[in-house]
Amino acid sequence: MRRNLFAGEGGSIYLFALCGASILGTVFYYILARTGSFDGMSVTSWVSYAVTQIAFVAVVLIYSRVRRIDLPVVAKLRPTRSVGQYLLLLPIAIVSIAAFFPLYLLFASFLGVMGYHMGNAVAMPVFSNFGVFVLAVFVMALLPAIGEELLMRGTVLPAMTSRGTWFGIFISALLFALMHNNPMQTVYQFCLGVVLALVFMSSRSVVPCMILHFLSNLITLILTAYLPQVDRIIIDLGAYNWLTGAVSFVVGTMLLVLLLFFYHRAGNPRKSAEDYTVSDAGIVFEEYSLRAYTDAPPVREKKPNVFAEAFRFLGSLFTRRGWRAAERELIVTCDIPYVGKTQPMLGVWLAIGFSAVYWVLALLGGLL
Repeated sequence: MRRNLFAGEGGSIYLFALCGASILGTVFYYILARTGSFDGMSVTSWVSYAVTQIAFVAVVLIYSRVRRIDLPVVAKLRPTRSVGQYLLLLPIAIVSIAAFFPLYLLFASFLGVMGYHMGNAVAMPVFSNFGVFVLAVFVMALLPAIGEELLMRGTVLPAMTSRGTWFGIFISALLFALMHNNPMQTVYQFCLGVVLALVFMSSRSVVPCMILHFLSNLITLILTAYLPQVDRIIIDLGAYNWLTGAVSFVVGTMLLVLLLFFYHRAGNPRKSAEDYTVSDAGIVFEEYSLRAYTDAPPVREKKPNVFAEAFRFLGSLFTRRGWRAAERELIVTCDIPYVGKTQPMLGVWLAIGFSAVYWVLALLGGLL
């Protein structure tokens, strides 16, 4: 069985998933068109959330079976062994919301100036009781975390990364944002997609991505259901003011970069030189391993200050060399075969084109 995906295949899986979700959603829409609403949200909306994720999982499984793809290997359906990485997921989720929420408000304000109807946001129930909240957590937090991550980080990201690391990260994030077909959420979803891609590459597992996605959705539901006054407080403090939003975004993004650095270090051995990595198994080069033995007593190296390294890494991102070093580290870590830039890309451009058209139609629908 194949253990890799090409970029064009990632675009094809993405398109098949969107088509499958659209077909199932349309069928259930006509079946449940007259069923009314439940707790302030239409029954078709409730069912649509679940059906979409079922379609995503079904398409990935069917495509993998037909094309004889080893899905557990490609999607890295295995838990990460680092406890530290699991512990960092909650802080990453919280800081991601704090850092990217100003961008959401800014883009929403921009759409409002254009005349976009803000009522076209994500459908939400009124949360009349705790049972409804539990149901919403299952339908709107858990299922999307499984379905969307299996599709986007489990298949689309590895496929796109076969053409290049940054290409895979940003194109998969773009497709993730367009997939939601909600103009108001586009910028926020793109930034979250980048974070999820980095988590996938640093952990070599889609499981932490599912957990992080679930935590992000869960926090949003908690704020909506039980702490709606938080939005009011944020607005009163000046979330729409450019200075407040800029400070929140800059500080939050810097803190998020540091958390992602610690997340990467928690699951990967310390880098000791430009061409090799020191681990318990010896010296691991890019293409082979070398195990050396000596009769001399081991020399204890002075452990570097991890916080100093984190801030140096943050500063290096303002240079081209720093981005190249980060790319090289991710290539070595993520264990995704590099195919090259000459592979067929028609599926990728079709995926971007079709999802962009539907996004534009959604935008026009909100403007009219």
